[in-house]
Amino acid sequence: MRLLFTCFLLAVLNLSGQEAPPGLTEYEGRVIARTMHWKGAEWLMRRVREEEEGPTLMREQLRVKPGMTVCDMGCGNGFHTLPLAQMVGETGKVFAVDVQPEMIEMLKANIERNGVKNIVPINGLYHDPKLPPNSCDMILLVDVYHEFSHPVQMLAAMRAALKPDGQLVLCEFRAEDASVPIKPEHKMSKAQINKEMNANGFKVVREFDGLPWQHLMFFGKAEGAGATLVPGK
Repeated sequence: MRLLFTCFLLAVLNLSGQEAPPGLTEYEGRVIARTMHWKGAEWLMRRVREEEEGPTLMREQLRVKPGMTVCDMGCGNGFHTLPLAQMVGETGKVFAVDVQPEMIEMLKANIERNGVKNIVPINGLYHDPKLPPNSCDMILLVDVYHEFSHPVQMLAAMRAALKPDGQLVLCEFRAEDASVPIKPEHKMSKAQINKEMNANGFKVVREFDGLPWQHLMFFGKAEGAGATLVPGK
């Protein structure tokens, strides 16, 4: 009971702008992977990514419409951010969040190079994405959630940033598939994803199983769940 109270207190302090608690190395029985370093950003733009991951198909499945406000969480240098900006159009907006300032600088260079006006770069924190409350129709996380060192705080913050009917979308390499050539700590199973999302106030509303290597899962807010929840054991 004392441990649960301590975790709850830390989460509340964190969301109130206080110093973040130390990051986790494990959560809900899963080892948390280390964040990909900004020096590996070129890997995000590799030519074979279309064949390996089907990013164009993935973005089609998002069903993004003009005028929407979408967040690319863990945006890196903008591989998905720029296409999303085209999809939401001039009347829409894309929040592009990354914790590494070097990634944000690369993104800004790509934005300027392409003359895009509807992207808002945000240098977030490991425990706080700095998103405005009730602002997002969709928050997209492509191969990034499994690296969160503060999953409970981040999920609470993203939940608060979603509009009532907004969706949190996870794209994660399939842990159930041994043929996917990715390190185990950078994979997640559907069961593990659901376990962690359900524990933090989300429910699955749609899935797409047609990507080469990844799960694509859509989550809405679970009724009656709060924005600040006690971490799972």
